[in-house]
Amino acid sequence: MPFLLLSPSQAPQPIASVDDDLVRTQHGPAVIITATEAAASLTSTDDSTATGFPPEGRPVAFREAGGDWTEVGFEVADHWMQMGPGLHIRLAEDHLATFDVAEFKQATNGGSASIITNNWVYSGQPRIYRVAGQLRDFVTVLGQLSRP
Repeated sequence: MPFLLLSPSQAPQPIASVDDDLVRTQHGPAVIITATEAAASLTSTDDSTATGFPPEGRPVAFREAGGDWTEVGFEVADHWMQMGPGLHIRLAEDHLATFDVAEFKQATNGGSASIITNNWVYSGQPRIYRVAGQLRDFVTVLGQLSRP
């Protein structure tokens, strides 16, 4: 399965595996996603990451600046894939963005509004949700990549 390495001020870089030399030399912030046809088309020689960000693809790993690589858990990856582009953009712009019940259900594949995992917190009435845990860590790093 082909992957893409997302890093600051660069177009997504195709990599063969998560053990690729390019991955080992990237000190972060950085993200690895599976390469989809749409995301792979963004790997041009121009250094613009603004168009089509964040690219489509299942998250595999992320690295905070100066940190170690963190493998993305299946629940985080599933929730990210179920969110859709509109929610991806909101979270890349603001990792503290709030979700209403309908958006939470979209992200959790219809999960009960009363269930909470390590990746979600809620408050208020009606409930307002925010990402937490590893999902928040992932979108925080992803958001850093979207800023100049």
